[in-house]
Amino acid sequence: MKETDRILLTGVIILVLLMAAPAAAVRSMTINAGNGQTATVASALAVSPSIRITDDGDPVSGVRVTFTVTGGGGTVTGPVAVTNANGIATVGSWRLGTQAGTNALRAANGSLAVAFTATGTAGAATRMEKYGGDGQSAAVSTAVAIPPSVRVFDVYQNPVPGRQVLFTVSVGGGTVVPVTALSTNANGIAAVTQWNLG
Repeated sequence: MKETDRILLTGVIILVLLMAAPAAAVRSMTINAGNGQTATVASALAVSPSIRITDDGDPVSGVRVTFTVTGGGGTVTGPVAVTNANGIATVGSWRLGTQAGTNALRAANGSLAVAFTATGTAGAATRMEKYGGDGQSAAVSTAVAIPPSVRVFDVYQNPVPGRQVLFTVSVGGGTVVPVTALSTNANGIAAVTQWNLG
């Protein structure tokens, strides 16, 4: 056999081997919908989280995906879902925990996993308590050293921001500033600027 024939034969064998060995499929999981939502604590999100599994960009059906709450409390229904013809699997529902703040959910199949987050906000105000400025003494017709303040909570003891609170003098005369309602801050606190005794 000539040297040229050997080179040609070797080239043919390499070409056949390359054609016979398909590239390994790249399977991936990505978020499809439902990430980054905000809802009242202890309520279900408007959009149920869902993922999409593909092989080299093509949807993969029939894959079991498990959804697990990993932060913030809360619960899910239908925690095990199967990808449909479009490669999409959707949890039944995700109800947030009772504490305001970040909630987390994980969707996984073997080594494939993605994480969802959602923010729980305080519910309706159900309780108000004194926060500061109670029981002070001052000369008549002067302002107390610490302006009175209150704190507003929901049923789960989360501070409620944006709640309107009106301070009025009930006994002893005197005045408060301002005379209009005040909004609670991010910590659920509202405080007058000044309280002048009678």
